[in-house]
Amino acid sequence: MEPLLSVVIASERVESLLPACLASLEGQAEDGALEAVVASADPPPTGAVPPHVEVRWVRAEARNPAHRRNLAAREARGPALAFLDDDAEAEPGWAEAGLSALASADVVGGPDRGPRNAPYGERVSNLLLATPWIGSGIPAHEWNPRGGPVRSAHDVALCNLFVRRETFERLGGFDEGFGYIGEDTDFVRRAMDSGARVVLDPSVRVRHRRRAFPGPYVAQRWRYRVKTGRLLIERPGLHARGRVTAFLAAGFAASAGAALFGAGFLVPAAGAYALSTWACAFPIWRRDPALFPAVPFAFAVHHATYFAGLVAGISRGVLGRRSASVEAAR
Repeated sequence: MEPLLSVVIASERVESLLPACLASLEGQAEDGALEAVVASADPPPTGAVPPHVEVRWVRAEARNPAHRRNLAAREARGPALAFLDDDAEAEPGWAEAGLSALASADVVGGPDRGPRNAPYGERVSNLLLATPWIGSGIPAHEWNPRGGPVRSAHDVALCNLFVRRETFERLGGFDEGFGYIGEDTDFVRRAMDSGARVVLDPSVRVRHRRRAFPGPYVAQRWRYRVKTGRLLIERPGLHARGRVTAFLAAGFAASAGAALFGAGFLVPAAGAYALSTWACAFPIWRRDPALFPAVPFAFAVHHATYFAGLVAGISRGVLGRRSASVEAAR
């Protein structure tokens, strides 16, 4: 029997995280209705594979995640594809909810909350990503996102994305030229531009591990924001410039205020900033009060990393474009 759903996983952490990811697929569908296709440079894990999940392995030496996902998608047999990260675990009913949503949409994303009982550093990172307005800016990372058609290609994330096979093939899969970071936004943007219906469905839920705050989290966010800044120059139209412009304007205004007025500006501004972060993040830290003391400091690091990363990325993009123009003129 051909599966109804092919779960595509590009894995770099075969022994440490993939087994739990595969185990979460157990019971998601009737026997034979779901397959998992894993693309990795490593051999299959030594641990037991869930007995009622067919797992097929695709050897992929290159670490490029877009390349790995494209390879696995080509081997997949189902009419629906679900892209899942190896550090994510599907919640009960995930496959059924995703397939149901695909009945009236071409691309479906869902929330990726942090895991239960995570270490403190991961819970701080989840707070930063999940807080509306001042967090990641990605509704799929929020605890209770608004469902329905997405407004921006950033509204959904590749760690939890269902796609009709015909849509995936029509769009040519993921653009492997992006390398790490940006290929998911590009794919969703191209889907929206083609007229495909892209929705966020709050019932399609996974639990997604976070990089621990501060070190691993800051390093990851830095890479993301530098890449975002570069793509603003190199791939105009990919990212929502209005959002980025507003954030950069706020950062430059705060920097100018501190430089011009010193402590007279910094003290009340810091107090207002702390109060606003506590207020915005209240729905999250009220369920985990141990996060309360870390809120202002964590958001300050988060926002400073975003601001500096964007500036660095935009600068690199501008310099790269100028260098290319000079070379072309020779």
